[in-house]
Formats: sequence, structure tokens, C-alpha cells
Amino acid sequence: MANQNQSNPMNLDSARLKSARSTTPNATPMGPMLVFVGLNSLGTGAVQTGVFFLLDAAYRFGPRDNFVFGLFLYASYIAGALSVGPVMRRRRGTRVPMRRVVALLIAIQTAVFLVPQITAWTLGVRTPPVWTVWLVGVTFGVLTGMMWPITESYLSGGRTGGALSRATGKFNIAWSAAVVAAFWLMAPLLATRPITVITGFAFVQASSLLCLRRFPAEPPQHLEARTEPHPASWSTLLVWFRGLLPVGYVLCGAISPLLPSVIDRLGLPVAWMTPIASAWVTSRVVVFFIFERWGAWHGRFWMPWLAGFCLVGGFAGTVAMPVSAGVWALVAALAVFGVGHALAYIGALYYAMELGDAEVDAGGVHEALIGVGYAAGPIIGLAALAAAGSAAQSDDGGAFDAWMLGLVGLVVGLAVLAGVVRTRRPGKTARE
Repeated sequence: MANQNQSNPMNLDSARLKSARSTTPNATPMGPMLVFVGLNSLGTGAVQTGVFFLLDAAYRFGPRDNFVFGLFLYASYIAGALSVGPVMRRRRGTRVPMRRVVALLIAIQTAVFLVPQITAWTLGVRTPPVWTVWLVGVTFGVLTGMMWPITESYLSGGRTGGALSRATGKFNIAWSAAVVAAFWLMAPLLATRPITVITGFAFVQASSLLCLRRFPAEPPQHLEARTEPHPASWSTLLVWFRGLLPVGYVLCGAISPLLPSVIDRLGLPVAWMTPIASAWVTSRVVVFFIFERWGAWHGRFWMPWLAGFCLVGGFAGTVAMPVSAGVWALVAALAVFGVGHALAYIGALYYAMELGDAEVDAGGVHEALIGVGYAAGPIIGLAALAAAGSAAQSDDGGAFDAWMLGLVGLVVGLAVLAGVVRTRRPGKTARE
């Protein structure tokens, strides 16, 4: 199938990239959009992927506690992403503009981010009770699960073809670079005042409200292609990338709670934990930057294969990395994982925006797939811990590593099987 479609998709895509009218005047300005995305992604990086280092530093959470926290954090994200479409449809009868809804979501997030510090001051303690961080995690999961699909509808509305491709690339660079910055900004406070990190990002998110003044009251209407129709092979690619996307986040959800323990085995200072862990989010930014400027990957079937190999290989190298291999071997494995994660994300978002409706429901499906993967990762980790038993607490952790890799291999195998079945189903369309 790949050989039959390689020439035609590229010709069609070249025509689309040259479309003169690929952006409408009412499209959301990219400057305010990118600043908004960057500021809010700092908090997302701190809570969704960096919170496990905070929990390790402040409350001595181990892998089991981190996996449990991650499960609730990511499950709440799924709930938010799946509810945003129905909630927004009910909103239409109230005449409340979408921009005001986004502002309300950010205001609530900011208030919740301040709860740990205010509680600590009230009780006269340095480290607030752990329930305050649980409140931050679960509330943040629901609210960001709702906010990001709306943001993506503002991004894609009024754009198609080359304009949509460029906007999506800049969007990916903005949020992923902010996650890298969050990891490095957290580092100096991890050893002394880890919970202060959450307080700081509260003010960062609040400042993003200023960007909303340049947003339209409602996301602009999605544009249909003005040149030629999408090649049929893009439907197949969407299926594969929509399978890869949750797989990538399954691995991310499994590896993020585990990274504090993996890095701790190397005997590094606490302040170096998040900079080392940032290797995978940094390589992700590099891939986003390259692919934002290079459009030849559109319609190519090598991309999902490369994404899958990098995801699985990088994950396996990170989890099973022996201490004797050293810190740079761990950094290399994490970087490979980040490349795979970036490729899966780019493909899933681009084809979803081009072939889907690119409105709140389409973004909600995209974010819900992310949440499903994130939530499944801690489940795999907990299952591996249970299966390995006391061996998981030993110095080498060989039994836990074996169970972890075996369960991940099962998930990847099932995803490949599901992709084969779906792509062979007769009568499949791009909008199915």
C-alpha cells in the first residue's frame, strides 16, 4: 500500500502547501497563541511530568506511590478531555463566549496551585500536607483536559494546508520547549523547597490571561481544503498514528513515575534529577523544530515505523539501563525515546487536524487518547511491581524490569494488531 500511494500523496500535499488562501483573516494571531501555549505548558510540564520529582523530594514517594498518583492524575485528564465537547455544546445556549470559558479554567487552575503554599503558611509548616498536592494533580488534570482541546480549536480554526502545518509545528515547539524549561526551572528548588515550584507556576499561568485579549470570542470555523482532496493513504496514516499516540503516552506514563528512582540509582545530586530527565523532552523539541520546517514527511509511511522503533527502543534502554552504563547512556536512551514520542505526536495531531473536524470534539479525542495512554502507563507499572514482588525492591530490579518490558511489549503488540485490523476494514473513510 505504501508504494502505491507514495507519489500521489506527495503531489497532492505539495499542491496543498502552495495554497494561497490557507488562512482566514479571523484566525487566532500566532504571537499571542504561542505565548499563551508556552506559559500554560510550563505548569503542564511541572505537574504532568515533573510532579514525580517533587513528590520524591518532598514526601519520599517511591515508584509504587508515584504510579498511584500518576494513575489518578491521568485519569482525571481523560475525564476533562472527554467532557469538553458535551460541556461546550451546552454552553451554546448560555451565550457565554469560549474565550471566557478558557479564562475561567485558567483562573481556577491558578487558585488551586496556590492551595499547597497557603495551607503550609496557615499550619506554620514548611512542607504542606500531601493531600494538597493530590488536589492540585486531580483538579489540574480535569481542567487541562478541557483547556487543551479548546486551545487546539483556536489554533486550527481558520487555517488549512500549509498554514495549518506551520501553525501546528510552531504550537508543538512552543509547548515542548516550555516543558524543557519547566524541568530546568524546577531543579534549584527540588532539594530545599520543592512545593514552591507549584506556587511559582501559579503566577506564570495567571499571566497567560493577558494573551486571551487577542483571541477571538469563539474559535474560527475550520477550513476545508481549497485545492485537491486528501489522498486515501492519509486515512491509513491517521489510523496508525492514532494507535501510536496512546502507545507513546503509555510509555511516557510508565516511565515518568519511574525516572526519579532510575536516576537516583546513579547517585547524582537531587538538583541534577530534572536536568537529566529533560533529555527526552529536549530531543522532542529538536524533532518538532525540524519537522515544522520540513514538510516532506506528509504522506510517508516510514514515519510511523520510525516512531515505533524509537519509542520502544528508548523505553527499553531507559528502564533496563544498568548502573554501570553511566549517566550518558541513560541520556542517550531518553533522547531516542523523545524522538519517537515527537514523531508519534506530530503525525497524530497533523492528520487529525487535516482529516477531522479540527473543532473542540476533534481536539478532545486527541487529548483523550493522550490521557488514556498516560493512565495506562501507571497501571502497567503497578502490575509489574505486583508481579515482581519483593524482587522489585532489590538492587538490580531485574524481575521488575522484565515484567515491565514484557507488559509494554504486550501493549505494543495489541496496538499493532488493532492497526492492522482497522486499516484492512473495507469502506473505511477519513472521517470515520
